[in-house]
Amino acid sequence: MSNLAENPHGHLDPEARTARLAELRAAIADERVRELFPFRFLEANEIFARLVDATAYRILTSIDALPASTGITVQQAKKELSIPWRRTVPLKFLYEKLSDTGILERQDGRYFPGAVPVEDFDTVAAELAEREPGAAVAAEILRTLVDEADRYFSGEATGDEILFAPKQLPLWLKYFSNDNLLYAINNEIGAEALARLVPKDGGPFEILEIGGGCGSAADRALRQLGADVTRYRFTEVAETFARHGDAVAKAAASPSTVVETARLDMTTSWEAQGVEPGTFDAVYSVNCFHVAPSLDFVINEAVKALKPGGAVVVSECVRPTKLARPIHAEIIFDFLDSFTDVITEPVKRPTHGFLTPAAWRATFEAAGLDDVTVLPDVDVIAEKYPDFVVGAVVARANTTD
Repeated sequence: MSNLAENPHGHLDPEARTARLAELRAAIADERVRELFPFRFLEANEIFARLVDATAYRILTSIDALPASTGITVQQAKKELSIPWRRTVPLKFLYEKLSDTGILERQDGRYFPGAVPVEDFDTVAAELAEREPGAAVAAEILRTLVDEADRYFSGEATGDEILFAPKQLPLWLKYFSNDNLLYAINNEIGAEALARLVPKDGGPFEILEIGGGCGSAADRALRQLGADVTRYRFTEVAETFARHGDAVAKAAASPSTVVETARLDMTTSWEAQGVEPGTFDAVYSVNCFHVAPSLDFVINEAVKALKPGGAVVVSECVRPTKLARPIHAEIIFDFLDSFTDVITEPVKRPTHGFLTPAAWRATFEAAGLDDVTVLPDVDVIAEKYPDFVVGAVVARANTTD
């Protein structure tokens, strides 16, 4: 295995780091996709991964859950610290993440102090802000988790109450933004996937976006595709985000593009909410479908909305199939019940959170879409660079009814 996998985000001298990131980029076979992953993104992603480790360590310290030399299990920590059972998912993530990078060691489900020193949270946060100012908001959100860890793990407050309190809204508007390189990459790769679906003869191209949030995905897609999009329907369930996203989508669209906006709850019948079956060339969603309580239901609704030959495009973090390791981006969302309270299934959805390419393929194939590709091939890249977890899953329908 290459040094990329052995030391995915350790400290290296600039020359070694440049060589390592060049190797990663070279593993992306598609040239157009490769250009979406500049060195500045890869470097910011590595800093953020280190910051997640510092966050996990500080949280465990704040709730007195760091293991002593005798070790600790998740259930032992839960019992000794009177942690509500619903809080064990993020608790396990914290232990697993630190054991993955050697700050802790794991033996038979028991966690012990490891040999790798932990970095100072504030120092790494400052490094991220200096290197990539637009991504500094990620550190602010992680700091919120640190500051509120006692309230969360005592059961005094839920993750939604902490992270989505009214005072936190400005943070999320900055986080779900194309100024935040760590998030914008999903919009970049999603827009590229959509661009490859545009009819070569210049015919109609109608897109339905689900869970459009603050509008950053619509902004990127509409600006890249321009007049190729004849109709774009932006939907979002949360009123606060929807108002912002509506304005962003309309500002980004070509004058010839018809932009529609609507409130839509993806967990109930889309047709009952105004989505006529067989009317869209693409159903598009960025970092949304993975929170569906029933992913099968949502995918089936998406398939119903497609014209013959249409496609579902899902741009998300994608968990490498062969690498059973925590994804650093999950630290934030594991604190949210909507992220963890989902219906799982051994093949199509073996765990909550982000899906593997294999799970996405199985899910789409069960819904009748057999032509499934991942752009880029996350599994191939992850063999050398385990922290590569960005991709767009494209599932095409047959050209006939």
